[in-house]
Amino acid sequence: MTKLLDYMISPLPIRIIELKVDKAKLKIKGLTLQQYGHLPGRTPMRRNSASSTWAFTYIVRGSGTYQVGDGPIQRLEAGSLFWEYPGELFHFGPDPGKDWDEYYVNFEGPRVTEWLDGLIQEPNKVFRVGMDNKWIHKLETIGDYMDSGIADNVDRAALLLESLVFEFCSANDSRKSSIHPERKPEIVLSILEDIGESLYKPWNEQDIWERNHISRSTLRRIVQQHTGYALNEYVNRLKIAEAKKLLRLTNLQIKQIAQMLGFEDITYFARLFKKFAGMSAMTFRSKHHEVG
Repeated sequence: MTKLLDYMISPLPIRIIELKVDKAKLKIKGLTLQQYGHLPGRTPMRRNSASSTWAFTYIVRGSGTYQVGDGPIQRLEAGSLFWEYPGELFHFGPDPGKDWDEYYVNFEGPRVTEWLDGLIQEPNKVFRVGMDNKWIHKLETIGDYMDSGIADNVDRAALLLESLVFEFCSANDSRKSSIHPERKPEIVLSILEDIGESLYKPWNEQDIWERNHISRSTLRRIVQQHTGYALNEYVNRLKIAEAKKLLRLTNLQIKQIAQMLGFEDITYFARLFKKFAGMSAMTFRSKHHEVG
C-alpha cells in the first residue's frame, strides 16, 4: 500500500496514486481513472483550482466549504460529496484552523457524458449522500486496484467507480425527495402530463421547464427518476407509442403521422420507430391495422 508524507497537505500519511498503465492496454475505453487519493487530516484551503478531468471528493470527517467560480459558498460536512470538472475554477477546503478526511478520484472519458444526461444533474451543487462503510470499502478497493499497476485491475476500478457514482447520485436524489415529499406527486404529474400533451408538435424542452417553473436539470432528473429513461428517450418513446396507435386506428400515411408528431426528418422517424417497435412502421401497420 503506497503512502507518503506531505506536510503541506496533512501531518498524517496520505495516499495518492497515479494511473500506472498505458491507456492503450485498457479494455474499458469509455471511462479511465487518472488519479486516486486518500487524504486524512487535510488542512489547506485550495483556491482557483482548475481541472482538465472530472473528479469527485467525498468528505468522511470534518467540515468546510466548496465554491464554483463566483457562485455561492456551500457548506461541506462528513457525508458530503462535491465535483470538479473542466471549464470552471473551484475553491474548497476545511474550515479555518481545522482539517478533514477525504477520498477523491479523477477520471475522464465519454462515459461521463452519459452520466450528465442521466445521473449527475447538478454538478455545481454539493451532494449530501451520507456516510456508508460500503462506499469507503469501494473507495479503498479502487485505490488498491490502481496501485497494482495491472491493466485488468484498472478496468475493474473503472467498473467499481461507475457503481459508486450511481449509488452516490441515488442517495443524493433520495435525500432531496425526502425533504419535500408533499411536492413530489404534484410536480411529477404536472410535468409528465405536460410532456404527454406536447407530442403533436416539435419537441421543445425549454417550453416544458419554463411552464413548470423548474430548471432544465430538475426536469431531466425528475423524468429520469420516475420513468427510468433520459428525457429525450422518454419523449421519443411516447411519440412512437402514439405513432403505433395512429398506424393501427387510422389510414393516415406514415409521412403524415411522422409530421403530425413533430418529425420533419422522416428518415429519423423511421429509425426511431424501428428501434423502439422492433420493426418498420410499414410492417407494423400491415400486422396491426384495424381500419378497413
